[in-house]
Amino acid sequence: MLHFKEPVLLVIILLLFLAVFVSPVWADQGTAATAISSAKKSILDCYGAAEEAEAADANITVLTSILNEAGLLLTQAELAYAKTDFDEALNLAVQSQSSLSNFISEANSLKETAKQQKNQDFLLNVVGSIAGTFFVIVAGFVVWLYLKKKYAIAGANNSDCTRV
Repeated sequence: MLHFKEPVLLVIILLLFLAVFVSPVWADQGTAATAISSAKKSILDCYGAAEEAEAADANITVLTSILNEAGLLLTQAELAYAKTDFDEALNLAVQSQSSLSNFISEANSLKETAKQQKNQDFLLNVVGSIAGTFFVIVAGFVVWLYLKKKYAIAGANNSDCTRV
């Protein structure tokens, strides 16, 4: 009966060993996977905000460089995860996500600025065109009146000369 207790005791010790030492590795792996997934979602959200800003004709050069940097960090995190370096994967994923901390608000700000600029350009073009048209009409009318008066005086002088 003692021989039966030894394998059971070994199995219990093995299970305790696995529970104590393997469990933290799974937790780190899960934490790293969650951080990578969260960083991917952040990049996608930020990409959407940048796309909206670009659709409003905003200059998104700065946003693009920030997205590229975050994408590079995410790629490095996925590579570290694939190599089972979960601490490094977690660190890189967190860095990727933190580099995007103010991204959406900056993209929205650029989008609003571009919309305001577009409205100003439109108003300037419309008002400028209308003002220019009225100026040409008024200037033409003034020149017409001046020439009419000048030719009327010249015609009166010519008719006076023929009567003498």
